Amino acid sequence: MTETQGVNESPEPSPQQPVPQGEPQPQPGAQPGTPPPPPPTGGAAAPPLPPELQTANASKDERTWAMLCHVLALAGLAFPFGNILGPLIMWLIKREESAFVNFHGKQSLWFQIWVSIAVVALSVISVPLMFICIGYATALIAGLGGIGGLVYAVVGGVQVSGGKDFEYYWIGPWVRRSM
Repeated sequence: MTETQGVNESPEPSPQQPVPQGEPQPQPGAQPGTPPPPPPTGGAAAPPLPPELQTANASKDERTWAMLCHVLALAGLAFPFGNILGPLIMWLIKREESAFVNFHGKQSLWFQIWVSIAVVALSVISVPLMFICIGYATALIAGLGGIGGLVYAVVGGVQVSGGKDFEYYWIGPWVRRSM
């Protein structure tokens, strides 16, 4: 028997040798010294918008109408539920003329509906909670949510007007699938 038999000269641990805690596990088939692959991401990126919904393919008039669909949510500052009525009226007028305006009008309308539901629900919850001093925080959150919804609508209008694609975070992909 030679002296090298029985001695493991491989840098990779054998199945009998445990790998110490805290050290990276070697990948099968990986070359020694190569960095490990990146960890998988939590979710897949949203697919790109179809060409008829991309801002780069929209005319200046379509971008202006789409911007108005977003920005007319500011009507909520003038009268109750104006944040819904402004985008609704604009969407009803222009939805047949362009798929681009139809998409942005639906997005803005659904986003403002969900913001209104959240604000009304938080406001209703805050009234009885005000008797135990928690309601003031809930009312503050409701007010900030309403203002945040209007700010996000303005961001959408500015991006569309400036030639950038825009989708509301959860609403946009849902509206896209419904079209």
